[in-house]
Amino acid sequence: LVPVLFALTASSAAAQVPSCTTNDPDVACTVEGAVRGVVEGEMLAFKGIPYARPPVGPLRWKPAEAAESWSGERDGSRFGAICPQIIAQEVRGDEDCLTLNVWRPRVKPAQPLPVMVWLTGGGNHSLSGQGSAGYGGVTYSGEKFVPEGVVFVSYNLRLGVLGFLAHPALDAERPERISGNYGSLDQVAMLRWLKQNIAAFGGDPNKVFLFGTSAGGGNICALMTSPLTRGLIHGVAMQSSVPSGCELQTLDDARNGTGVKVAAAVGCEMAADVAACMRGKSTAEIVSALPGTFTVLPRIYGPNVDGQIFPDQPLKLIVDGKYPPMPVIIGNTSEETMQWADSAGRVSDEASYAAALDKVFGAASRERILVEYPVKSYPTPRLAFMRVTTDAEFTCQSRRVARAISKTQREPVYRYIFTQAQENDPALKPAGVVHTVEHAFLFPGKYQPTEAETSIQRQMVGYWTRMARTGNPNGGNDPQWPASSLESDSYLEIGAATSARKGSVEAKCDFWDTVPFPQPHL
Repeated sequence: LVPVLFALTASSAAAQVPSCTTNDPDVACTVEGAVRGVVEGEMLAFKGIPYARPPVGPLRWKPAEAAESWSGERDGSRFGAICPQIIAQEVRGDEDCLTLNVWRPRVKPAQPLPVMVWLTGGGNHSLSGQGSAGYGGVTYSGEKFVPEGVVFVSYNLRLGVLGFLAHPALDAERPERISGNYGSLDQVAMLRWLKQNIAAFGGDPNKVFLFGTSAGGGNICALMTSPLTRGLIHGVAMQSSVPSGCELQTLDDARNGTGVKVAAAVGCEMAADVAACMRGKSTAEIVSALPGTFTVLPRIYGPNVDGQIFPDQPLKLIVDGKYPPMPVIIGNTSEETMQWADSAGRVSDEASYAAALDKVFGAASRERILVEYPVKSYPTPRLAFMRVTTDAEFTCQSRRVARAISKTQREPVYRYIFTQAQENDPALKPAGVVHTVEHAFLFPGKYQPTEAETSIQRQMVGYWTRMARTGNPNGGNDPQWPASSLESDSYLEIGAATSARKGSVEAKCDFWDTVPFPQPHL
């Protein structure tokens, strides 16, 4: 049985004719209309292009609909509005936010180029396609990638309660009796828009490579197994993104957890028409009803397994081979959870260390973990807890997913561990090699890398762009990156001395394969 939603959405991807013709090299003709780009160095940027109708008014908490056409030339020199989110304790952004941005070489290429699509992190409740204030501040542009022969894309999606609210009242509005996953449907709409339009920017619609960190990488794991994205994704890189091993919340959990809490918080739980009541609330009221969190677990907002958009847990679909095989990069930083080391309470001695383990992993697993990670083996109890949580929630989950993918497909899987801190900033260096620190090595920003870090930056950009172009990150003079497999467990350590390694004994991954993992949601 083909899901109704899939049938409807798939039909929107049928080939359409661009709405204009032009000989102006700075103008792209999309299906919806003409867009004039702006020169940025050796690139041409097209910003703020709508890929779906504004999800406002009655379209709040509805699947993304095709973008409306426009007449004349659209100005592509400015980003669109960010999607509503809480910044500095204030709700900012606009619900009319479903736009994307494209960077291509200044001179339009004679042959179509691979397309690299960046999926931002932010816990599915913050950030945008424009950039991040973290780690010195970065701008999500194609500055590092486009010179290597690709087209770069960033975009916005609905976030937080507007993007992922599931509730029985919203289920009742749809024949599939599902809700939530509106942000995921935005991502599907964006990919379908690229399929129709990216050729107008010099991109190859049959070479679309997704890469993203944190929630963005987690979303990639879900999207690559969704029936709605068949033929839209051709390779991926999941960075610092699988703290639950590519497992999502269930639809029931999303409804009965976040959904019920949000309806109550805005005073709609007893309304005759709960959905209408919630749609009547202002953007600020609804977004601030239940703010997202930046701790690793629990996660409040994100995709749910609804049986349609996401038919089952992504990892199960991977294990069962029910997804299109593709080249994969997967990995994480070496000290992922340093910034969250106090999220389970201040860890300062043996007792607080044990208490933190109890809170995160449960009493049944605590004693086993204490045997594997005795506090006396680490400089401080806090560092011991960081090592436990980084291994459990990132390094060993990356290995787990990499092994599952390697077992079910012939296309290669490449694992990495990033080990370079930001040495040239006295404020950032003490933080260590924390979650998403590699942003500063992939995107332009305020941080000024050392000469050695510039070399690491070149290596990383080279690996990622070659992966997008050929499905193999190797080439040039960079150290060889062997594919991972069940037999070799190979990975690339990316850092001051980038080199191939085998096994993850230091992360005790065989141990973590036997430990029940905590739920990734409320």
